Amino acid sequence: MSLINRFFNHNASKNTAAILGSLLATVALTVCITLLWPFGDVVEQIFAGGTFFFVFWASLFYWAILADSGIQAWTRMLLVLLPILAIDIISLFFNLQLK
Repeated sequence: MSLINRFFNHNASKNTAAILGSLLATVALTVCITLLWPFGDVVEQIFAGGTFFFVFWASLFYWAILADSGIQAWTRMLLVLLPILAIDIISLFFNLQLK
C-alpha cells in the first residue's frame, strides 16, 4: 500500500477531515446563508448566517467522524464544501455587479 493510501485510510486523516473539513464547510455555509438571506439589513443577514454555525459544524463533524475511512470522510466534506463554494462565488459575483 502506498504512503498516500495509508495516510488517507488512517484515523488521523479522518479526524483532520472532521475538524478542518467541517470547519471550512461550515464557514462557507455561513457565508452562503449570509449572502443569500433575503430579509433585513446587513446586521440581520450576519446574525442569520451565524445563528446555526455550531449546529452545522457539529452535524458535519459527526458525519465525518462516522465515516469508515479517511477517504470517505474527506469525500463527505468535499461533497458539502464544493457546491457551497460555487454558490458563494456566484453570489459574491452577482452582489458586486448589482452595487
